[in-house]
Amino acid sequence: MTRSATTTWDDDCAFDTALAGATSGRMLDNGAASGIVAGTRIATAMGWRPVEAIAAGDMVMTFDSGLRPVADVKRTQLWLGHGRCPDHRKPLAVPVGALGNKTPMLLLPEQNMMVESDMAEAIYGDPFAVIPASALEGYRGIDRITPHRPIDVIVLEFEEEEIVYANGSGMVHCGSVNSHRLEALFDDDAGPNYETLSLEMARSIVAGLIDEDLTAHAYAAE
Repeated sequence: MTRSATTTWDDDCAFDTALAGATSGRMLDNGAASGIVAGTRIATAMGWRPVEAIAAGDMVMTFDSGLRPVADVKRTQLWLGHGRCPDHRKPLAVPVGALGNKTPMLLLPEQNMMVESDMAEAIYGDPFAVIPASALEGYRGIDRITPHRPIDVIVLEFEEEEIVYANGSGMVHCGSVNSHRLEALFDDDAGPNYETLSLEMARSIVAGLIDEDLTAHAYAAE
């Protein structure tokens, strides 16, 4: 049985590991609800490295394009406002194994993640779908937590959109430094375009994933 995320993140050691201070990049003006939480380990040409140790020019392993250099790195915090972090900004705690991750990890609610789904394949002809992390709440013990200390956030950008590997086989979407350029929309030579599903559709995909787990457990019990 998957240990609940609330129990996992009540452990101060787990918090300290996942919220390790960032050491590189430039600060964004505002807090963010997307990006990669400091302490998350990313697959790179030099092995698994904490995201905060990655700098522009470092080679990172991507889902579709193999090793690609990071074009830009930014840093911020989850919540820069006064008082407690608002509910819609609260991160999601992911227990070990919930997304193929080998250690507990935190996801920001608006961070886009790639999941593999039978429903996505039936609807879109592609088993891989990109969804906002907030849609994963309730899946395999993934739950919101209330942060009690600052959460450093690192934003990795590439020349084109990419999916990178986090803490094992977790698949995290990273944006492009060219996304603001109008001509990029019409560039036939651009890399993969990872369209994020709406929150409603994403929740349907996650409901399908939960059903797949229940079916698998029922077969295993026979």
